[in-house]
Amino acid sequence: MQTLIDLFATFETLGAKAAFVNRTGVRRLELSYAAFHDLALKMANLLAQNGVMPGDRVLIWGPNSSWWAIAWWGIILRGAIAVPVDFMSDLARAESIRGLTQAKLVLQSRFKADRMVAAPSLLLENLQYLLEEQQPISEIATAVPEDTAQLIYTSGTTGNPKGVILTHKNLVANLLQINQQVPIINAEFSFLSLLPLSHMFEQMGGFLTPLYRGATIIYLRTLKPSAIMSALGEEDIYIIMSVPRLMQLLKTGIEQELAEKHLLTFFQGLTQLTTALSQGLKRMLYFPIQRKFGRNFTAFVSGGAPLAPDLFRFWSSLGFIVLEGYGLTETSPVLCVNTMEHQQAGSVGPPLPGVKLKLEEKEVLVQGDNVFPGYYENEQATRDAFTADGWFKTGDLGELDSAGWLSIKGREKELIVTGAGVNVYPDDLEAVLNRIAGVKESCVIGLNRGGGEEVHAVLLLDGSGVKPEEIISLANKSLDTLHQITGYSLWHEPEFPKTTTLKIRKFAVKEELAKGPHKETATASNDSLFNLLARITKTDATQIHEESLLVNDLGLTSIDRLELVSFLEQEYRLDIEDSQIGPQTRVADLRQIIAKREKHARHDHFRFWTNAGFFRGLRKVWDTLLHDPLFHHFVDLEVQGIEQLENLNGPVFFVANHLSYLDQPAVMAALPSRLRYSCATAAWEEFFFGDYHGVEQLLRRLSYEYGTVLFNLFPLPQSQGFSGSLAYMGRLADAGSNILIFPEGGHSLDGAMQPFQLGLGIMVKELGLPVVPIKISGTDRVLPHELSFPKQGKVTVTFGEPLHFRYEEPTEIVEQTRNAVEKLSMSLH
Repeated sequence: MQTLIDLFATFETLGAKAAFVNRTGVRRLELSYAAFHDLALKMANLLAQNGVMPGDRVLIWGPNSSWWAIAWWGIILRGAIAVPVDFMSDLARAESIRGLTQAKLVLQSRFKADRMVAAPSLLLENLQYLLEEQQPISEIATAVPEDTAQLIYTSGTTGNPKGVILTHKNLVANLLQINQQVPIINAEFSFLSLLPLSHMFEQMGGFLTPLYRGATIIYLRTLKPSAIMSALGEEDIYIIMSVPRLMQLLKTGIEQELAEKHLLTFFQGLTQLTTALSQGLKRMLYFPIQRKFGRNFTAFVSGGAPLAPDLFRFWSSLGFIVLEGYGLTETSPVLCVNTMEHQQAGSVGPPLPGVKLKLEEKEVLVQGDNVFPGYYENEQATRDAFTADGWFKTGDLGELDSAGWLSIKGREKELIVTGAGVNVYPDDLEAVLNRIAGVKESCVIGLNRGGGEEVHAVLLLDGSGVKPEEIISLANKSLDTLHQITGYSLWHEPEFPKTTTLKIRKFAVKEELAKGPHKETATASNDSLFNLLARITKTDATQIHEESLLVNDLGLTSIDRLELVSFLEQEYRLDIEDSQIGPQTRVADLRQIIAKREKHARHDHFRFWTNAGFFRGLRKVWDTLLHDPLFHHFVDLEVQGIEQLENLNGPVFFVANHLSYLDQPAVMAALPSRLRYSCATAAWEEFFFGDYHGVEQLLRRLSYEYGTVLFNLFPLPQSQGFSGSLAYMGRLADAGSNILIFPEGGHSLDGAMQPFQLGLGIMVKELGLPVVPIKISGTDRVLPHELSFPKQGKVTVTFGEPLHFRYEEPTEIVEQTRNAVEKLSMSLH
């Protein structure tokens, strides 16, 4: 195998084997290798039709998904050059990279609040529709090993991006080197992708390597802890490419759960006693924790930043294998990695086969086929990156032990040289600070005060009230006198500015400190939360203040809450529910929710088990014995448009107008049995769980019990907490269940249709289901609002032609669906 084209040729032979699983937080969608192979060929043709020629640059700016993968491979097959941009990058950076590369086309995402509008572009999420009628490209590009495959723009320690040229030879070389030294991925297990595909660490280890081995890759829309743990519990995950910060977040989650059960002290003592046990015995001993990661989860591969020995030991003590590695974008990226047979805390392992490595004044220098040829259109930077005899200067300081294993001490540019001439490695001090109670995260930098640098700590506190002076004092007690911290600042944002692999961008921290003391009142121009709220609520950012009420002052609607939660999950990788945002929530409260990162306990009332075969059978029997005879005693039912249901394949939304409590039984009676008993109905949650007391509370709870079991109802709130219902509907759709919804939100009192709730558009867009419009008439005469007992009468249920939505936004979906239901009413007259 010499080029990526050779790798692509292997995909078709894997046929129905799952290549990708997209977990959107609402749906679980699989894509086979055969389908992926076909779609990538269609993508190459779509690029050709959009004027992309071999050698052109195509920018990809979107979150990890199978559509990102299809886009990337389509670019390779077209002979163009991929330019992946970190999805978390702001618009200015993305525009800058587009300008530097003169990208012919931009592939961006609808999940980005700010998008490029000046450049020719396509939405990644629209590819599923754009490729439907597309033919596979008739002839794929030919490639030689020296051809450029992609340009990766590094974040850089100075903030000035440089385009790293990576050739087919670079990528294939590193792929083969990794699989020779650590052949741990195979086709039997799934691989959870957590880091951005725009970063070479994830792209090589979590994308190209699994595809090379025929494994399945799992993608998550958001990297909040609950989504990660859910995927680990439900998918057969074997390995994760991770970074120290992510491993720390997972560690914190485990410790918080143990602390809540008053087991943390016992656990910490136990791990001290069991360090000498074998991995197998540790896995058995810590099975309650192990099982959260799935039955086959084995290893973390850590890279992107040095892994603190304490963090290594924590995961190793639980029976997990931790393979720390080291590399750079310029080396495609892996240079060294620990082996499955031996792992060493604080070491990044031996060099990969084919990688030459040496130290020159402690700086790591390397050679190999995986080392890039240079920076894109930047000859000076390329010359500066190599020695005269062709060794790449990594800029990292390291040490080699007698066995040739490498330890990284830090970046040469981040090394602090004090006035006494002492070298201080910031990573070592940060490891000490991060262990102290009260510290959420720390950043150690050198501030030049004249005559040498001051060792300065920037602290992000966790809100527990520990004084920063006490933190610095405790840290200095464990540090050598010559390495002690001599000054500190507090960081007041929820997070430090970070790179794509969650490393702190220290140059940005220094720039912020240089501006002077922090002002307690943020301004609209520099506060990311203010700007996000302004975009979502269409409010002038200058009118937003810390005491602004999100609902009353900014006009945040229930649907806006979902959008806000989605962006917050993407930006801060935290668990947050839209139910946490209520009428009294201020901007300051929201900032506290982000800072504390506390997992919100969801108290829902969903019962997925009512969709099991036993309960479907129970409903059939109960309908036959009671519901149907009772319904037909009062109702003379006429069904129109039943032919529209004959060719329905897969789950759909049934959307009907709402006149009476008889509407749901009327639709169920009109549906053919195969659809009726694979259908769940959304019911107003507040009807069952509102502010009721005494006998009324008991009666409503009993009606909920009856309705969920014997009508297969599920709760849908109208005030807040909508995200839980959306996720539940996704589970229904994944299981093949249809969903009946009445989007008016309540009965029509005069027979005229009320406006449809915007939530319908969100549901249809997120679930991607066709919509079958339904018009009901006559139920309000059989069971009027003023009567508690029905009277006899005629009811008509009319089914319309299924609606298939593609590019429409939620508001368009709502409007078109309502119009379709209204047209059915006209056909009745």
